[in-house]
Amino acid sequence: MGVDYTQVPPNWSSREEAKRAVVEETLLKAFNPFSSLGREKMPKAARGSVVTYTVQKGDTLSEIAYKYGISLQDLIDENKIHTPDLVGIGMKLQIKRDEITHVVERGETLDQIAKRYDVRKEVLIGRNPLLAYLPDNLYVGQILYVPVPPSKQALAGDTGLRRQLAQAASRKATRSRLMDWPVKGATITSGFGVRWGQMHKGVDLWNKDEGKTPIYAAKEGTVVEAGANHGGYGYIVILDHGNGLQTYYAHLRKIIVNVGQIVNQGEILGYMGKTGDSTGYHLHFEVRQDNIPINPLRYLGR
Repeated sequence: MGVDYTQVPPNWSSREEAKRAVVEETLLKAFNPFSSLGREKMPKAARGSVVTYTVQKGDTLSEIAYKYGISLQDLIDENKIHTPDLVGIGMKLQIKRDEITHVVERGETLDQIAKRYDVRKEVLIGRNPLLAYLPDNLYVGQILYVPVPPSKQALAGDTGLRRQLAQAASRKATRSRLMDWPVKGATITSGFGVRWGQMHKGVDLWNKDEGKTPIYAAKEGTVVEAGANHGGYGYIVILDHGNGLQTYYAHLRKIIVNVGQIVNQGEILGYMGKTGDSTGYHLHFEVRQDNIPINPLRYLGR
C-alpha cells in the first residue's frame, strides 16, 4: 500500500484564528505537566532505531512483534532465537524498527494519523509514550515518531514460522490437555485435515439431541465474536483465551452470550444448529493458535 506523505497546509479562516492557534500551542508546550515524562521515556528520533524489550509473563513472540508493528521473522532473526517456543521471562529482545516523523497539523487526531500511515493507534502510543497520558490533546507542530509497518512480503514470509510456533503450542497442549469437549456425548462426524480437496480447519461434532444440544465453552475466555458470520460459519461464537489462542463454535441455532463477556470453562454458549454452510445439525469446532488452525483433538481429553 502506497503512503502519501504530502503535508497539507493549515486551513485557518482568519489571521486572528491563526494567532490563537499559535498562543494555544505555545501554552501547551510550556505548561504541559507530562512533557518531561515524555522526554524521559522517548528514544531520540532516528530511522532504524533499536528498542530493548524485556519479556513479561504471558508474552509470546507473535504478540510482541504485533505490538511493535514488525514482522515475526525479523524479531526472530534480529535476536538469533533458535527455539521460539522457549523464550523465557526476563529475556531482553532487541527490536529494530524503521520509522518516520510526522508533524501534527491543526485539527488532526490520533486516529487520522494512524489511518494515514496504515499503523495501529496502539503502535503510535507505544512509540510516543506521552500520548498515553494526553491522546486527545495533540498540538500544532508536535513531532510524532511513526514506525513503518511491515510489508506484505514480510507478513507473507511469517506464515511458515507462525505455523511452527502454532505446532509447538499444539505439542505442548497435547501434553497438558487444556480443554473440555464443547459437546457432551459427541460423535465426530468429520475430522481435522484435508477433505474433498479442501482443508477442514476443525472437527464436526454431533449429538442425537441435535437442536436441543447445549454448546459449552471448552476453556475459560472472553467472547470476541457472537452472531452471524458471512464466511459460511453461520451463527458463531469465538472465544479468546489469551496468548494467541482462540476457539470457534460455528453453525449454532441460538447464541446466549455477548461480545465482551467473560465465560468460564463449561459455561453454555448456545445450542447446536445448522446455520451457514451446513448439511445438518452439528457443531463445527476450531482451535487456532496465532490464527493457525490446529487439530482440536490435541487439546481435548479423551
